Amino acid sequence: MARLGLSVAARTIGNAVARNRLKRLVRESFRLSQHRLPNADILIGARPPARTAGAPELRVGLERLWKKILAECAR
Repeated sequence: MARLGLSVAARTIGNAVARNRLKRLVRESFRLSQHRLPNADILIGARPPARTAGAPELRVGLERLWKKILAECAR
């Protein structure tokens, strides 16, 4: 079973409301994709562009990330 770790710094994202919003979006995306992912520990660190990204843009980026992880682990 895949496991998720998050690193969301206040310096990178901003106040607690913004950090928690980002973490909720990442957890939800992970929950929906977890059944497809390989057994691995996945650590996600937030970067500055995530501060201004909207929810749809973040979801697309996370879906791209899950597909990349699948491709890397399939090799």
